[in-house]
Amino acid sequence: MQASKETSYEDFEPLCKWRRDQNCDKLEVHLQGFKRQQLKVKIHSSGILEIYGERLMEEGKSKRIISRFRKEFPVSEDYQLTQIHAKFYNGILHLVMPKQIPTISAAGDENNDGKASSSGTSYLTCLMKNKNIALEIMILAISLAIVGAYVKKYCQCSLE
Repeated sequence: MQASKETSYEDFEPLCKWRRDQNCDKLEVHLQGFKRQQLKVKIHSSGILEIYGERLMEEGKSKRIISRFRKEFPVSEDYQLTQIHAKFYNGILHLVMPKQIPTISAAGDENNDGKASSSGTSYLTCLMKNKNIALEIMILAISLAIVGAYVKKYCQCSLE
């Protein structure tokens, strides 16, 4: 009869790098020595992104050592949960979390009490988008004025 092996676990903290972008956030989790089959990524209904994995480090006649990790991150409502995806290559787990596309309602995204709602886009985000649009319109108007002045000065056309 064979004796059972003693299993010991070595917990470790993988290096995680966040890259924030306007349209999505990206997370790199460095997991050298792991294989894709040894990793799990889950999004819980409670809004928690869970990443965990374990792999056999060493196995002897009476003992085996398993290396493992677990990371949990809260997932903001700003992300499109159904579009979050992960890829694992070259020892790095890449997670891409696309952000919600902001929508502006006709009511200005406010409740009846005048306070900004927590759903959709915040008032500040809408305001910044409107500033960007206004700036683009101003640049276009200035460009058209410059072209018009050039045409009037150097072209011999009559505008009558």
